[in-house]
Amino acid sequence: MIHDKSGILHLAQLMLRRNIRHVVISPGSRNAPLVAVFGNDKAFETFTVVDERSAAFFALGMAQQLNNAVALVCTSGTAVLNYAPAVAEAYYQRIPLVVITADRPAEWIDQGDGQTIHQLNIFGPHVRKSVNLPQTISKPDDLWYNDRLISEALNAALEPVHGPVHINVPLGEPLYGFSMQDNLKIHDISDVEVFRVPAKAQLTKLKTVWENAPRKMILAGQMSPDIKIQDCLNKLAQRPDVVVLTETTSNCFNSGYTGCIDRSLAVMQEASDYYPDLLITFGGPVVSKRIKAFLRKAAPAVHWNVDLADSRMDTYQSLTHAIAVSPADFLPLLELFPMVSSHYSAKWSELNARGKQLHETFLSQASWSDLKIFELIIKTLPSEYLVQLGNSTPVRYAQLFDSGWAVRFDSNRGTSGIDGSLSTAVGAALASKKPTLLITGDLSFFYDSNGMWNKHLPANLKIIVINNGGGGIFRFIEGPDQSGLLQDFFEARHQNSAVNLASAFGLSCFNAEDPESFKMVFNTFLEEKNCAALLEINSLPEVSGQTIRQYFDFLRKGLD
Repeated sequence: MIHDKSGILHLAQLMLRRNIRHVVISPGSRNAPLVAVFGNDKAFETFTVVDERSAAFFALGMAQQLNNAVALVCTSGTAVLNYAPAVAEAYYQRIPLVVITADRPAEWIDQGDGQTIHQLNIFGPHVRKSVNLPQTISKPDDLWYNDRLISEALNAALEPVHGPVHINVPLGEPLYGFSMQDNLKIHDISDVEVFRVPAKAQLTKLKTVWENAPRKMILAGQMSPDIKIQDCLNKLAQRPDVVVLTETTSNCFNSGYTGCIDRSLAVMQEASDYYPDLLITFGGPVVSKRIKAFLRKAAPAVHWNVDLADSRMDTYQSLTHAIAVSPADFLPLLELFPMVSSHYSAKWSELNARGKQLHETFLSQASWSDLKIFELIIKTLPSEYLVQLGNSTPVRYAQLFDSGWAVRFDSNRGTSGIDGSLSTAVGAALASKKPTLLITGDLSFFYDSNGMWNKHLPANLKIIVINNGGGGIFRFIEGPDQSGLLQDFFEARHQNSAVNLASAFGLSCFNAEDPESFKMVFNTFLEEKNCAALLEINSLPEVSGQTIRQYFDFLRKGLD
């Protein structure tokens, strides 16, 4: 029998056909029919997270580790708006979220009814598909239309690249007591994955460009680990005419790469000696502002951007070829291109080695500071950890160290906001079930403290809060410290304690304020098995800001 809630029952079944089984629900009234459908179906694993903003980042962390879509369900009104930061992050990180929002009937919008706002297309361009399900389902055509919209949305979350989608569900009363039985035919439309490579004639042209470029640079942006891409890069990095630049969040690690870009650029003397003839880019956002400035000035004659969905992105203002192919499918083609005689790779290797030597020399005599704290964490952390890096300074400090110190690195660098780092890490740790460490600054931690208001907080999650009393990024970057407004309007100085706050949520808490206390508590902190644990490490903002400036000065002058 068809009824108004039949569309929700079909939504659940269409999700299961795509193996979308994880659903994060925030309590509400208008979403009661959705809660009933997902909560009563044992095929779904449901999680209750009260704060919608935190819930969305929690789901993002889960989807990040599962490499599959996770659904979100909330009630109508401003609850929907609270999803927006995580939806934007998921869009730019290409993480699949199925955002399911309960809505009031259309006739009650702008009529003074409670929890009623304009929810159609509420996330604008930050979703890959937005649909509004039919409010009334009374005949087979209504159900066919319902199923078609759902299929289109779910497919868009997964193909051709991952991303968030929005399914808005207008629901009239009664919200309870409807039949959960449905034997009606489900209309499903599947997208067929297509293998894409450049046409033969275009590949021949690319090969000619390759042969005439003795200095080739491959720059990898943010990605999940990919064995196929890693294998290709390993082989290409062995060539004398190819240099491979990666970041911590690229999740591509090899001693043959230049993996600490800012460190290498800081020791560079004649930049033009290192300019590429051919630049090849792929992956998501790049953290380093220095490499962006370097490449924009270098203006390589040829730039190939390889991306299935956003190949026309011209980050370095030099794009000549937009290659709409998956990097995992395109990079193996480069292995078929000939090797060109060159000293380009050797020059970058020498630069990388020089930067590493100066880096180690400086740290051997550096005082207690955020930079020194990172060194201690990296040297002490067991290598089996998955690491979540908060914005803003933690992800930047991580780029200064060789990346073999953890299995995987993730960070909310899609939009680079500080919100949601803690909630994302909670979801990631829960989904992966592997030892997971979040390294975050104090402002990011306090901003997302509701991430701990979560009954699913896993014991395999460890949190390090580097507390320097404010926004340390504004002493890392140039400008704010010269404004005269640093402490009040940029740093947002405070006296808050992460330990005090985390203890209230039931975490096992530790504190360190110098190398000795760090060494005393670090192993005990990691060995906590009964619950999530937090280690607050205190540092002085003035010292940390001065140390990072001295570090880069030392790298620049270390050649004298």
